[in-house]
Order: sequence, then structure tokens, then C-alpha cells
Amino acid sequence: GREVRRDTARGVHPAGTRARGSPRCLPARRPKPMGSQSSSPVRAIKPSEVSSDDEVPSPRRQASAGVGLMRTAFSGQDVDATASGQLESVKVSLRTCASTGTYELEDHTGVRKRLSDEVVSWFRSRNSDTLKGSLAFVPWILQQSYFEGGLDDGKIVMHRGEGAVVFSDASGFTALTERLATKSNGAELLSQCLTAFFTPLINLINAYRGDVIKFSGDALTIYFPAVDDAAAPRSKVQVPPHGSYGLPDLGAMATAVLRASACCIEIHKQLHNFDTGVDGVRLCLHIGVGCGEVTILQVGGAVPPETHVPRFEYIIAGPPLEQISIAEPLAKNGETCLSPQAWEYVRDCVIEDASRQLEGREEFHLLLKMDETKYTFPTIKHAAMERDRRHETQFKLSELNVIRRYIPSAVFKQIEGGTLTYVNEMRNISTIFIGGSGVDVSADDGALVAHNLMNSVQEICYAHEGTLNKFVIDDKGMLFLLVYGLPPLVHTDDPTRAVLSCFEMVKVFQKYDLTGKFGVTTGRAYCGVCGSARRMEYTVLGDAVNLSARLMASAPAHGILIDQTTKGLCSREIVVEELPPIKVKGKTQAIPIFVPHAKGPPDFIGFDPAGKVR
Repeated sequence: GREVRRDTARGVHPAGTRARGSPRCLPARRPKPMGSQSSSPVRAIKPSEVSSDDEVPSPRRQASAGVGLMRTAFSGQDVDATASGQLESVKVSLRTCASTGTYELEDHTGVRKRLSDEVVSWFRSRNSDTLKGSLAFVPWILQQSYFEGGLDDGKIVMHRGEGAVVFSDASGFTALTERLATKSNGAELLSQCLTAFFTPLINLINAYRGDVIKFSGDALTIYFPAVDDAAAPRSKVQVPPHGSYGLPDLGAMATAVLRASACCIEIHKQLHNFDTGVDGVRLCLHIGVGCGEVTILQVGGAVPPETHVPRFEYIIAGPPLEQISIAEPLAKNGETCLSPQAWEYVRDCVIEDASRQLEGREEFHLLLKMDETKYTFPTIKHAAMERDRRHETQFKLSELNVIRRYIPSAVFKQIEGGTLTYVNEMRNISTIFIGGSGVDVSADDGALVAHNLMNSVQEICYAHEGTLNKFVIDDKGMLFLLVYGLPPLVHTDDPTRAVLSCFEMVKVFQKYDLTGKFGVTTGRAYCGVCGSARRMEYTVLGDAVNLSARLMASAPAHGILIDQTTKGLCSREIVVEELPPIKVKGKTQAIPIFVPHAKGPPDFIGFDPAGKVR
């Protein structure tokens, strides 16, 4: 078969037009070479050279002749390919013929062949499937920002606005992961549980005009932007934005908080005590709601070692993040807690749960239900859906290469091949949680610091062939999640690589005058997609991942703590110092912890003064 260097693959667009991105098309599998095919160089036919008398080969033979083997969409640009066995460079270019609207190929002998409608249709179908799978990895606000110029080169702040922010945390996933970690089909079962739970959850969020910005393990950060629906073109519809006839418009911000509150009420009604079907494990949600000004950043841009596509992360910051960091822990399972700022907008629209007092936080309020004499969650949801215009700024095939910036390359390859479920697995990984503080990322100068810090962390991580899985903002500052041991970059010394990376990253935090704390653990975890077909992310879940976050929280400034498993797997270039065991959340017994140190250079090389070999 022919191997194709996908590095130079580009997307298709008719001659005379210009595409924003460069979509790629991947067949489900590489077709076998036909015995009669030629591996001679092929060049593009000029429209003026096209003849309608050329033989049109069958779709299968056309694919075998080089088109299907390229794993790329039509582009109108040259694509490098290499014929296996002969190792000769082949230039393949596909261009549309202006007169007939067909695509032509010509080899070095001058033989011209036209691609049949079946092949063209197959390529477009493959590209459409790739686009559909990729769209689930980017939020709506990112797509909107792209068309507004927010993702242009050099821009860090891609969106500034206001609205409601919801943080929804699920309890029970750690127990579920531990139960399934030892099963041979544990990854498959856990993936099914995740999909069954998150599909109705994300459908409800979308219906209320919510936008899932980030997955933090099993938790979601959701943005309900304040949109002036009364000024929208569809305002001719008689139903007001809040869904109740005869009541005045509440305004954009109040409507956003109202939608967020109604969404939370329906989420609890549908998903509280969700039965996973695994050993009696049930999932519950506790939710915090805040509101205010929101800033969304695009940071990073370093290129991972296994691809040529730069990787970016988007993060949300602003006062609502501080509010939900207080509100969410105040809520118990099945409850929603509103910040004082959010409560002011909806206090006349909802009924407070007075069954429990929030001692020490009386300004926060528990949400019981809607004031159904004025508003109901079905009518609020219907009005939100009626005015939802987000599909107008949805990415098309021409933006496929933009989406690739935000998807791990290994995951994108599986999307192209139609085998996304293959990424779900239980595997041993080394995890680093990094906590950074000392900068306000919502300010312009702070955003630049966050971008430079992210870029430096990426470069160190990629130099040791790890993966930067998450970058989020909370009330304590910045949080990074780095993973070593994910395909295709798997090594026997991943624990050592993780610790060595921490040594270098400590210097980076000191360089930017920031405080960094590091926790490193090694263990078996679920590595795969989390979410639904409409919105998902690639993540890692498990007890070892949670423990690294606990160690990070317990570490001193610029300190590194590792667990016993990591200590036992580190190579001789790292020496460890044992500390007294500590108690951490989620563990009944004290956990042994260790501080790693880089082993210094030897005092002697070869023979020491006593004549012994060193």
C-alpha cells in the first residue's frame, strides 16, 4: 500500500475560491494497491487541457490509483506522497475543471483521468463525518469568536462579555471508575455510563442556550451569555425572551441567569440519583451559579512532537469563577446554590429553598423551584430554543483545520478514521497537577503572562513527550493537568519524565514571578472521551488523577510532591526524600508522600581518590 505524509494534506475548494482552513479526508482504512496501478508521478490538469473523451475508471480503481490513498480532502494544492517500495516523491494535485465541474488527474505520461461522481461524493462524505465528530470538541463561543476575528494570529483575548456561569460537579464517578478499573471491558462500560449520563445533561444545557466551555474531569463549566433577544431579528415572534406572555422583558443579563436557573432545576429533576447500573453506584450533581463579566482566552500554540499542528487551549476567567468556587461547595447533592450577584437578578422569579441555612454564607441562596405564577422551566426553555441563532456561526468544512488546534492529534486521527471509540481505555499513566497563582488572567497584562506561561509549560511537556490535557482557571488561580503515557507517546520511564518536567517548570514559574505547586502520581486511569455526541472532551479519570490534585494542594510554594508508586518507578537520576504521611480528601488512611530531587553530577568520573571505579 501507499503511505502518505499527511503533514502536507490540505482541504478542497473549487478553483477561484479561497477556503479559510484546509480540511482533510481520511478513508476508513488504507485500500490495497491494485496490481495494475501505476505509482508514477501525477500532476494537476489545467482546465484548458481537460478533454471529455478520457476513460473514467471505476471508483475503487481511482481510489487505489492514489486518490483514496492520500487520506486528504480535495484541496486544489499539491500534496506530497510517497509510493511504498519505490520511495519516490509523487506530486498529486486535484483541481476542479471550470467548464465541467469535475476533478482531473494526469500522470507523467500525460494520461488524464477524471474522478467519478461516486469518488467525489465519497470524499465529501468522509470530510463531513470528520467535521461532525470534530465539532463536538469546541464550544459555541469559540466558533462565534472565529467569525468575529477573535482567533486571529496574535490575539489572546478572544471574547469579552457578560452572562451567567454554572459549575456542575458530579459525585460518584470516582467510585464508578474504581469499580470498573479491574474489569477487562472496564473502559467500554465506563464510556457507556459517561455517554448515558452526559447526553441528556448536555442536551438540556444546549436547549437553554448554555455553552459547555470546559470539562474538568466529571465536572462542567457552562456559560450562558447575556444576549439581547429583544433586538434580534426573530423578535417578531410574540413569545418574549423569558417565555411568559404579559410580563415585561427582564433584560439580557437577568434572562441569562433565569435560563441558567431553570436549566439547573430541570437537570436535578431528570438526572438526580442517576443509576449507572454498576454495583449500585448512582451519580448526583451539585451546582453553583454566578454571573458577571467574562473573559475567554486562547493561549499556547506550541507544536506537539507527534504532529505539525500547534495546540491551543481556551480558558474562561472573571468574577463569576470566584462566585461559583464558593457557591458550588455550599450545595449538597441535588442542590443548586446561587451567588449574591446572581440572586439579585432572579429573586422575584424563583423560590428559595429555606429548609437549610448556609451558616457563615447567608448572602448565598439555595434554589428550590421557579415561581410558577410567573415563569416555568418548559416555557423558558422553549423561548430560548426559539431564538437560538448559534448555528449561523457554526464551523463548516473550510474551518476544519481551525478545529484541529483544540483536539489532541491522536484523537483527531481516530475521528478521521471513524474509530473514535478506540481512544477509550484503561491504562497506567503518570499525572501532574500544577497550581499557579500570582496573576489576574482576566486583565490584559495577566492574559499575556498566562499565554507565555502556557507556552513554556507546553514546550517543557512536549520536550519530555508528555501531553497537556487541561488548563483551567478557578478561585485559587491556574490549574494545569499534564499526562505522561498517552498514545502514541508511551515510555517505560514516564514517571521519571514527569518528575524531570516538574524540575524545569519550577524554574519557569520563578521566571514569571509566580507561585507554582506540583503533585505527581502514577496509576491506572480511564483515558478517553467524556461527554456526548454534541459536546465532548478527551480526559483522564481515576483515583490516581484525583490524588495528584490532592498532593498539589498540599505542596509548598515551588514544591513537588510525589506518591509512593511514582517514587518506586523513578530512575536513579532522581533521589527522593520521605516526608510524614498526610491525610487527603477521599482517603481513609494517611498517604505516604515524597519530595524528589535531581541527582547532582558525580564528584568523580572513572576512579575516585581511593582507586575505586565510579
